[in-house]
Order: sequence, then structure tokens, then C-alpha cells
Amino acid sequence: MVDIIIKVSQLLLSLSILVVLHELGHFVPAKLFKTKVEKFYLFFDWPFSLFKKKVGDTEYGIGALPLGGYVKIA
Repeated sequence: MVDIIIKVSQLLLSLSILVVLHELGHFVPAKLFKTKVEKFYLFFDWPFSLFKKKVGDTEYGIGALPLGGYVKIA
């Protein structure tokens, strides 16, 4: 049982790292080109988000649906 918990935790951590790195590939160039970025999320925030914080014009957060992430560029 502990083995399964460890493997699921490792999978979620690995997925989280990959998603953040991927989304940074959208976020960083958008910021460099002075484009407004409305949201930067790890996981999807449908139906709600577990954490969110607005810094400047950008809302950063962790969604409840662990299927990916997104950057909302205006």
C-alpha cells in the first residue's frame, strides 16, 4: 500500500514539474514581449482552484483538476 502511495506521489510530482516547465515556455516569452498574461496555472482550475494569488496583472494558481496547466495570454 505504501508503495502505491509513493508511486502516485512521484507521478504527480513529475507531472507537475513537466507542466510547469512547459507552461514557462509560454509565460517567459509573453513577458519578454510585454504581452499581458492574465493567468498562470498548474493544473486546470475547473471547478475550483486550490490556491490562487494575484501579483500585478497576473493570477498564479494551482487548480483542482490535475490534467495539465495553462497560461492565459491576453
